[in-house]
Amino acid sequence: MNCEPVEVCKIVIEKTLDFLDVQMVRYRIEYPRFWQPQYQEGLDEINEYYRARAKELQRKYETELFQEAVGQYDDSKKNGYPFHMYEAISTYEITYNGNCLLSLFSDEYVYSGGAHGNTVRTSETWDIRDGSMIDLFQFASDPAAFQSRILESIKAQIAQQAEGGESTFFDNYAQLVVENFNPKSFYVTPQGIVIYYQQYDIAPYSSGIPQFLIPMR
Repeated sequence: MNCEPVEVCKIVIEKTLDFLDVQMVRYRIEYPRFWQPQYQEGLDEINEYYRARAKELQRKYETELFQEAVGQYDDSKKNGYPFHMYEAISTYEITYNGNCLLSLFSDEYVYSGGAHGNTVRTSETWDIRDGSMIDLFQFASDPAAFQSRILESIKAQIAQQAEGGESTFFDNYAQLVVENFNPKSFYVTPQGIVIYYQQYDIAPYSSGIPQFLIPMR
């Protein structure tokens, strides 16, 4: 496929929300805007997807998260314990940009009190020629065999880490790898497809977001 890489502009929305002169919520939302004259019509569809998602995050932070923070603040005042400002940060990383293919993931981190915040990862892979989202199984002629190969590769990678004394996965990881597999949780890199799991899916919080490279052959 003869497609030039697309140009990328980072858009940022950020704000701090106060209640009674106390900072309740601070948020920062980063999202991409793409440009490439040959396939701009398809990219416009992709741009609208990320713009709409950013606006939805902004709405959520300014209503639901803000109201939750105010409630927590009221409780802290009544019970005499400190209030910790809530925080939300949404970032993205482009992992592939070429051959009419665009792949990226977004991490949404939210801190709402407690010992630590939580991060949720989402990802999309696009055909820029028509702005369509690409499914994981479009990379395989036999989807069932492809999924089986992916799961076996992930379990083998974890087992190899365990043999080297580097494993931080739950003891029943082999079962959890299968149970928590989500075909939407992937992105493309020049080296192959990366499959990831959310925090707590197959490993404790300290392990972050586990990810596994599946080379394409």
